[in-house]
Amino acid sequence: MNKLAGYIVKFRVVIFFIFIALMVVSVFLAMKVKVNFDLASYLPKDAPSTIAIEKMGEEFKESVPNTEVGYPVDNLAEALEMKEKLQSLDFVDEILWMDDQLDLAVPLDLHDNKIVEGFLKDDIALFQLTIADDIDVQEALIELEELVGEEGRIRGEIVEQSFMQRAVSSEMTMIAAVMIPAALIILLLSTRSWLEPILFMLVISAGVIINMGLNSFAADVSFITQAVSSVLQLAVSMDYAIFLLHRFGDYRAAGIEPKEAMRQAIVKSFAPVNASALTTVFGFLALVFMRFGIGKDLGLVLARGVIVSLITVFLLLPSLALLSYKLIDKTTHRSLIPSFKGFSRVVTRIAIPIVILALVVAVPAYIGQRSNDFLYGGRSYPEDSRAGNDAAFLKDTFGDNMQMALLVPKGEWATEQELIKELEAQPEMKSVIGYVNMVGAGVPVDLLPERMISPLISEHYSRIVLIADSPDESPETFELAERLRTIVDNAYPEGDTYLAGANVVLLDMKTTINHDMTIVNGLAILAIFLVIMLTFRSLVIPIVLVLTIELAVWINLSIPYFTGTSLAFIGYLVISTVQLGATVDYGILMTQHYLDHRQVMGRKEASIKTIQSVAGSIIPPAIILSTAGYLLYLISSIQVVKELGHVLGRGALLSLLIVLILLPNLLYVTDRAIEKTTWKLRMLPDRPTKKSGGKN
Repeated sequence: MNKLAGYIVKFRVVIFFIFIALMVVSVFLAMKVKVNFDLASYLPKDAPSTIAIEKMGEEFKESVPNTEVGYPVDNLAEALEMKEKLQSLDFVDEILWMDDQLDLAVPLDLHDNKIVEGFLKDDIALFQLTIADDIDVQEALIELEELVGEEGRIRGEIVEQSFMQRAVSSEMTMIAAVMIPAALIILLLSTRSWLEPILFMLVISAGVIINMGLNSFAADVSFITQAVSSVLQLAVSMDYAIFLLHRFGDYRAAGIEPKEAMRQAIVKSFAPVNASALTTVFGFLALVFMRFGIGKDLGLVLARGVIVSLITVFLLLPSLALLSYKLIDKTTHRSLIPSFKGFSRVVTRIAIPIVILALVVAVPAYIGQRSNDFLYGGRSYPEDSRAGNDAAFLKDTFGDNMQMALLVPKGEWATEQELIKELEAQPEMKSVIGYVNMVGAGVPVDLLPERMISPLISEHYSRIVLIADSPDESPETFELAERLRTIVDNAYPEGDTYLAGANVVLLDMKTTINHDMTIVNGLAILAIFLVIMLTFRSLVIPIVLVLTIELAVWINLSIPYFTGTSLAFIGYLVISTVQLGATVDYGILMTQHYLDHRQVMGRKEASIKTIQSVAGSIIPPAIILSTAGYLLYLISSIQVVKELGHVLGRGALLSLLIVLILLPNLLYVTDRAIEKTTWKLRMLPDRPTKKSGGKN
C-alpha cells in the first residue's frame, strides 16, 4: 500500500486530468441510459404471470387492453364515432366497447345492466384501448389528450408510464439541485475549512457521474434504480472522503510535509475505509440474490457505485487536496460541532438502563417489522394533476376496472362455454368476452374474417378478455386472482391455461418478494458479520455491531405496522440492507476508537472518550444520508420512491442515535467478552472509578 500511495501522490496531476476526461465521457454516456418502467418485467421467468404474458405474445399480435378512455356522448352514434377516431390512432392496436359484446340494435334496457354500465354510464362512454408496445408514451399521450380534449378522461398504462418518465427526469434533477447545497451546508458546519466541503462534493459527485455513465453498458435500468441510486451513492460514500481528508489534516497539523502527509493518510485510512466500504457493498450485493429482478438491478448499481466512489476518493481526492492545500490552509476555521463532553457523560452514566431498554424494545420491534402490510404496485399521481383527476373521475363513475386475459386450449367449446358462465357469475366481473359468447360455438372459425377472430382465436388457444371491478391493489385484488386461477384449474385440470393481468402480476410479485425477504436479509447480515469479524478478528464485536444496527432497522420498519400504514415492498427490502450496510460504518468507527482508547484507559473513560471523538465524524454523513432520504420523500411524486426516501431518512437518524447512545454502552457491558474473543487483543485492566471504588 505504501508504494501505491506514493504513485498516487507522484502522478496526482495526471490522475486529475484522467478523471476530468472520464467525467466528460460519463455525462455523455449517462444520457444514453435506457430506463425500464415495467415492474412486471422483473418477475422471475418461471413465474406463472410471466409465462402467461410470454405465451400471449407468441400466440396473439394484440395485447390485453391497458388503457381506458372516458368520453361524454349524447347517443350511441357519437360513441361509435369516437371509437373510430380512437382506432385511427397509429399507436392503438385494438379497442373494446359495448358493440363488441352486445347487439346495439336491441334496446339497451333489454341487455344485462351490469355489462351496459361497464361501457356506458351517466352519458360517459368508456373505451378499452390496447396501446402498442415500444412507442413514445409521452408523444402518444399528448396525441390522445388532444383527440379527446378537456372533456375526455384517460387512465391506465400509458398515463402511468408517461407520468413516471416525466417524474424521473424532472424530479431527480430537482432533488440533486437541493441535495448538493444541503450537503454542502452540513459539511461546512462540521469541517475545519470552508474549502473542504467543496472538495468532498466534487469528488463524490465525480464518482456518481462515472457510475451513471457505466449504467449505459447495461440493457436498461429500472426507474427505481435511476431515481434513487445517485442520491444513495452520494450519501453513503461521503464519509470515505471525510475520513481521508481529516487524516491528511491531522498529519499536516503534526508538521509533516503535504505530500508525505497525504501518502501516510492514504496508507492509514485505506484499511478502515475499505472495511466500511465492503460492509456497504456486501449489504447492497445481498439484493442481487432476490428472484425479483429489481434487487439485482438496484444492488449491482449501488454496489458498483460504492466501489467507484472508493476509487475516486483514493485517487481524485489526494490530487485535489494536494493541488489546493494552500487554499485549505487559508480558509480554515474552528469546528462548529460541539465537544459532546456533557452528552457523553450522561449517556455512559445510564449505561445499564439503556441496554435494558434496548432489549425490551427489540422484541416488539422485531415482531412489528415482520408483520407489515406491503404494497407491491407503484401507481400514484400528484393532487390536482390531470392524471389524478381523470383516474378519480373514472373510478367514481365506473369503479375499478381490472383488465385480464385468459388463454384456454382452442376447440374445447363446451368446456369454454361453461367456464365463461362461471366467470360471468363472479360478483366482481363486469365483462367476459370470448369466442363462444361473442360469435358462438356453432360458427366455424374458418368462415369468419381474420380481423374479427384474431383478437380471440390463435393457432392453439382461445383468448377470453375479462374486466372486473377490482382495485389496483388490496387483499381483494389478490383473492380475486387466486380465485380465478382456481376456477380455471378446475375447468381444465390438465392445465395448458394462462392467466395474465395486473392483479395476477401483483400476486406473483407478492409471492416472489415474500420469499426474497428472508434470503436478502440473511445474506446481508451474514456478509457484514464476516467482514466485521475479519476486520476486528473477533467473534463478539460483529455480534454487537450487527445487533445494534439491526435494532435500528427493526424500529424503523416496525413504525408503519404500529401506525397502521402500509409499506412499499421496495422500501422494506432496500432499507433492510441499505440501512444495515451504510450505517454499520458508524459502528465500525466507534468500535475502533473504543478499542484504541482501551489500550490506555478504563472502560468507563474509554466509553466517554469514544463518544467525544467519534460523534463529530459520524453526525455529518448520517445527517446527509437522512437528508437524501427526506428529499426523495418530499420531492418525488412516485409512491415507491417516496416511501423508500421516508424510511431511509428516518432510518439514518435512528441508526445515528442508537450508535451514539446504545453502542458505547454495549461495548462497555461486553468489554470482557470482547477481550476474550478477539485475536491478540490486550486491553488495559479496568480500574474502578472513584465513585464506585471504596476509599479515595
